Amino acid sequence: MGYLRFYLIVSNILLGLGTILQAAEVRNWTSADGRTLAAEFVTATKSHVTLRRESDGRRFVLPLDKISEDDRKWVAEALESGGVAEAEKKEATGIFEDRLTEDWERMEFESLKFRFYGGRGLSKKKRYPVVVFLHGKGAGGSDNEKHLRSVPGKLLEKGFYRSNPSFVIAPQCPDDGRGWRGEYLDDVIGLVSQAIKHLPVDKARIYITGLSMGGYGTWSAIAEAPGLFAAAVPVCGGGDPRVAKSIKDIPIWAHHGVADNVVPVSQTQRMVAALEKVKGSIRYTEYDEASGIKHNAWTPCYGNPEVFEWMFAQNKGKKKQAK
Repeated sequence: MGYLRFYLIVSNILLGLGTILQAAEVRNWTSADGRTLAAEFVTATKSHVTLRRESDGRRFVLPLDKISEDDRKWVAEALESGGVAEAEKKEATGIFEDRLTEDWERMEFESLKFRFYGGRGLSKKKRYPVVVFLHGKGAGGSDNEKHLRSVPGKLLEKGFYRSNPSFVIAPQCPDDGRGWRGEYLDDVIGLVSQAIKHLPVDKARIYITGLSMGGYGTWSAIAEAPGLFAAAVPVCGGGDPRVAKSIKDIPIWAHHGVADNVVPVSQTQRMVAALEKVKGSIRYTEYDEASGIKHNAWTPCYGNPEVFEWMFAQNKGKKKQAK
């Protein structure tokens, strides 16, 4: 087995056998053909071991028959010594199988590359919300990397995530000028459907937020699938006021700066006016010129803990209100 192959082998199936362990031990591992590397032990089953390479943090899964006999014995002893029974965990399936790692997983779905974040210690008796984040124009492309810079950090803060565990989906829109519409928007909706099918998702708590081009995408997504989302936070974007009736029951908290010199504040104002006219569940924060906010309304929006507390409180089953 070649050096790169040893690093990059990824299993498509983690069999539901034995015990899953969670740990954080860095040790030297040896492949069956003698290659070595320093890596953190992440999890193991009776058929596979998951490691995180010490040098760059990259995570990969190896069949046990691809590592040395000594390492297989080490894993076997670890399995026997204790851990969390696999039967007590809710397994992810499909494209999300083996992706609940508390790391940003690199993934692809149809036309989109995306990053996915999910916690490891999930109870099979619980269901968890999904948060979809749509980036702005400047983060488009195919590297599946730069759009992460604009993901709201609050979502993954240890204290907040401990109290509000969720699945975070951050797709990257190809940089071809089309933005979050057409095929790309359809695939965002399809990706959420995959999450519902293959993860322990609370279907009453699916949220979406985005900024600038992603703000437009947020308005478009809830218009395309109004029954899917429990709440939306569009930031300095805009939409079609004609869809107000179809989205009026979705709690929405919109944000925009009066001095925005990229997307006119009127783009959000007309959506708010249309929703108010049909008595929609709309909340609006407008940053005046004195605030110094221009086309960066996401800074005060995502910097406000109340925004996320409000979002995670919305539940279609409990009919939460926007205000």
